[in-house]
Formats: sequence, structure tokens, C-alpha cells
Amino acid sequence: MGPGLDDGYTEGTAKTSEWRTTPLWGLGLAPGVQGGNYYLLHDGRAHSIEQAIQMHGGEASASAGRFNSLSQTDRGALVTFLKSL
Repeated sequence: MGPGLDDGYTEGTAKTSEWRTTPLWGLGLAPGVQGGNYYLLHDGRAHSIEQAIQMHGGEASASAGRFNSLSQTDRGALVTFLKSL
């Protein structure tokens, strides 16, 4: 996920900047079990879906860039969809 999310901790043979994306099932339910807030990414540092997408670097930087280039309407539709999972 790039050097911006590197936390210096290894897990197995993964480098400190490598993390497996967890399934997004239940993403929309997360605030209901996290005190009304989102704590996303491997260490909880992203507090919104948008922030989590935008913080991705490395192999995911192209996807983050495509998200950023969407219109506000399309971004909102995507986030609404993700919250429905």
C-alpha cells in the first residue's frame, strides 16, 4: 500500500508496507459497532471511506487517482454503494 501506510511492523513474510485488503463485507455496519465512527485500514487511521481510498499508495495509487478524478456525484454513489455492503 506504499510507504505512506508503512507502519514498520512485519507479519509473516510480508514487508512492512504490504497489507492484504480485507473483504468489504459489512463495511456499512462498521460505524454501528465502532461507536458511530469508522476506523479503517490495517491500523484504524482512516476515519472515512473516502480517506481510506485516498491514503492508498503503491500498487493502489492508480485506483486512488481514479477515485479522485470522479465527479462528486460519482464519488458519492460509490461511497453509498460501499456503505451498502
